[in-house]
Amino acid sequence: MSKIQDSQKRLYSQKFQQYDDDPRSLSWNDKNSQDLRFKEILDLLKYEKADNKFTLHEIGCGLGHFYEYLKTTKYQVTYSGSDIVPSFIDTCRNKFPGTSFYLQDISADYEFIPEEIKNNDYYCLSGTFHTKEDNAPEDWEQFVFKSIRNMFRMAKKGICINFLTGYSEFFDEKLFYADPRVIFDWCVQNLSRFISIEHDIPLYEFTVCIYKEQFVREQFPGYGKYF
Repeated sequence: MSKIQDSQKRLYSQKFQQYDDDPRSLSWNDKNSQDLRFKEILDLLKYEKADNKFTLHEIGCGLGHFYEYLKTTKYQVTYSGSDIVPSFIDTCRNKFPGTSFYLQDISADYEFIPEEIKNNDYYCLSGTFHTKEDNAPEDWEQFVFKSIRNMFRMAKKGICINFLTGYSEFFDEKLFYADPRVIFDWCVQNLSRFISIEHDIPLYEFTVCIYKEQFVREQFPGYGKYF
């Protein structure tokens, strides 16, 4: 995985030097499209009432823009974030003193992920799987699925991830396009059958939320025979 991590650090460090604290440093076109993705990620929290308190950890937190977005919502969330780009983490720590940010690769072997990152209620990731650069497709897929497996193992309630969709009219060889059917099948076979997929925004992307069975059971009392 070291080649993938090196290529990602190089890509985003260069963008940060060019654009500073701006969505373009994260390979987004603009704030509007970034916020649209954030709105989709909020579907992960559909079972949470406004007065519920919970924890959420963002993988690939970038410059903390999702944290800023969360602050405008109704949710009572304790947020933390991690990224592999040192300049991103330094920026987040300066912008949000008192909030925990970690320089950490989430695709590392599970036992090497610090305990303070584990056991949050929710984990989310936006855009991290989009830009594969020159990495081999099979290596990138291994990185993707190992990261998802680690996220789900750490979560108490559920996780949210997004992908560029294979149902696209434009393809760039440096980007990773996922087949929603393949992602759904893999998640059901390896993680949980409690999955939602949103493929209904103008961007050529889809968002996947995956929930722990016990958490879903708690949301549907009286439906025990289905679990």
